Amino acid sequence: MLQKNTLTYYVTLLMLLLIPTVYFKTYIGPLPLSAEIVLIPLLVLAFLWDWRKGNIEFNSFSIKWYIIAFASFVIVALISFVKAVTLVPAVMETARYISYAVLFLIVVKVKFTKEQYLNFAKTFGIAVVFIGVFGALQYIFNFSLNKAGLYALQEAKGRVDSTLINPNYYSSFLNFVIPTLVLLAVVYFKDKKTSLFFFAIYAIYIVNLILTYTRAAWVTMACAFIMLLVIMPKRLPKNLIKPHILIAFVILGTSVYFMPDVQSRTSSAVYAFQKLLGSDSGQVTKGPDGEILDPDELGEDDELVEEDETTNRAVVSRVTLWKTGLFMFRDNPILGIGMGNYYDRYKEFVTKYPKLDIGHDTYSVHNSYIKVAAETGIFGILTFMFVYVLYFINIGRLYFRQNDLIGKVFAAGLFVGSTTFMVQNLSNNLIFIPQLNVVFWLVGGLTLAYLYQNQKRAY
Repeated sequence: MLQKNTLTYYVTLLMLLLIPTVYFKTYIGPLPLSAEIVLIPLLVLAFLWDWRKGNIEFNSFSIKWYIIAFASFVIVALISFVKAVTLVPAVMETARYISYAVLFLIVVKVKFTKEQYLNFAKTFGIAVVFIGVFGALQYIFNFSLNKAGLYALQEAKGRVDSTLINPNYYSSFLNFVIPTLVLLAVVYFKDKKTSLFFFAIYAIYIVNLILTYTRAAWVTMACAFIMLLVIMPKRLPKNLIKPHILIAFVILGTSVYFMPDVQSRTSSAVYAFQKLLGSDSGQVTKGPDGEILDPDELGEDDELVEEDETTNRAVVSRVTLWKTGLFMFRDNPILGIGMGNYYDRYKEFVTKYPKLDIGHDTYSVHNSYIKVAAETGIFGILTFMFVYVLYFINIGRLYFRQNDLIGKVFAAGLFVGSTTFMVQNLSNNLIFIPQLNVVFWLVGGLTLAYLYQNQKRAY
């Protein structure tokens, strides 16, 4: 007998609330323990219980190609183990990937009611509001601010990371959510009070994004807004010129412009973007031991230097890290160096190729796609990207099949928000951050399932 509110439903609600807002990680011996490590198995057990008891039913959303795509990458990852010098990170990273796949397949396939999807949205909305307010208070009262990267910030007290631990991770979460918030505020809600309420949440998120001082995220946010204009060329521009929305944007823009370090950091972001597009060469200012330190990792005691010089240093450092991963891929194009083994092989490659050395025994590649290619080879990166290709194709297809405006808003918001996530992975390893990935696949899977249920049936 089917039940309306199942264990699967309640655990999903719990995940939407706790995963983005509660971060903890500890170890029981060699085994890690964190929120997602507890909640994903709990969801699987709840799903199996409900399935065995006949409490749930499945929608007709086809997951065959998703299973093929996920399984293909797992097989390639397992084969790459033969090249791994350390099996523990290989096993752990593969297990995490499988957990994301299982999570997504459950939430995208289980059939929930529209009322339950509304409750999912409300629960995640509560988490979104809490995270944004917490981030703003973090900066106002100067508690637990991240002090890395302050060498180029003259006025800022620190960088906001809210409940996401790292400003770069937090900026990615913000960009994932912001497109939907602006569409709800500007396009969907007609009542002025409700519209301005959602605009206020959107404004809090914009302020938080600025206070992360993550330049790549600022550029990505601007590009995301342009994407929204392209996807909704009639509704969004038309509503932007409504008096209350226009005034709200002017107030927000003026406030942001005069926030600490925004003007200089914006110029630096543009300069960095131009350097990345133009050339990876340039003069580099090294540390006392001759190392080039990544700007996101520098502490508050590092020497202050001119903005253009430090930005150039950041660009050169980041490109060198990318080259390290590409050299690993070049030398191991078929099997890679072994899933999860980038850090363990880093010293070997910078010793083999001294021009890649930036003065560290190990360092992140700061690019998820290069990491995957380096660790699992050509077949690894192809099967890895296949999953995301399917994901975006489905969102795009369902956008054009929506019955109502709210469906189009959620589809457009998810498409643009997910695109920002993929783009920011060009300069960070965000795909390998468990807290972020659980949010991505959980929210993405639930939204896809809702859009599928909400689509027009006559086509």
